[in-house]
Amino acid sequence: MFMEPLILVVCFLGALVQITTGLGFGLIVAPLLLAYYEPVDAIQMTGALTLLIVAGIAPFVRRRIMPYELTRLAIGTLAGLVVGSALLLVASINAIRVAALMALAYCLVRYVTVLMRDVSPAVLEPAEPVVERASLFYGMASGVMSATLAMPGPLALVFLRSRGLNPARVRATVFALMVGSYSGMLVISVGLSGLSDAVLAGITVYLLPTLAGVVLGQLISNRLPDLFFDVMTTLLMLSTLLVLGLKIINSYF
Repeated sequence: MFMEPLILVVCFLGALVQITTGLGFGLIVAPLLLAYYEPVDAIQMTGALTLLIVAGIAPFVRRRIMPYELTRLAIGTLAGLVVGSALLLVASINAIRVAALMALAYCLVRYVTVLMRDVSPAVLEPAEPVVERASLFYGMASGVMSATLAMPGPLALVFLRSRGLNPARVRATVFALMVGSYSGMLVISVGLSGLSDAVLAGITVYLLPTLAGVVLGQLISNRLPDLFFDVMTTLLMLSTLLVLGLKIINSYF
């Protein structure tokens, strides 16, 4: 009985952070839903709710989207969605958690390294073409994490920020990538596993607090400094690492 009110609060906070930083809903909500629902149901619920968030915001930030980077990441993501969907069907949930733990640990270390370089242009200038191999790799890894844990954002965000891009451009491009990633993930997941009554009921219950977080986040997002973006992203990745680590440990004891 305690779990559902907690999920309602977490959905609100996750949506709020997602809007203000470009990352957060999947990182915050997915681990909690995985503890309460079957893995496929939890991933579908997280994906559907996050898709509603990013699809509603992406049109308002479309001028800041970086087309070249988005295209290369999206190509890799498509391949990653297929691989990740197959893994979700055959791999154990603990194996997926361990893989996610390693990926997030890498993201956290890489992100902190980028911040220590203090590279952050203040203007939204057109970005130069990136190395295709790197963007495809990060895109594919992002797709795998989308299909298995409903978390496509961390790797894409780390890749873009490592290039010293302005947070506003990064947030807009990640939003656009998430629209395609979550749409593809849901189509593949529903096609392979179907759509349960638990998913429909969960989306109905958690939609209202999620939308409330979106509205509040949109009202305050333009008033927050870039430092907030970096601090919140770092804390989110760190907290998710701790949650996943505890779940892995608890599963063996």
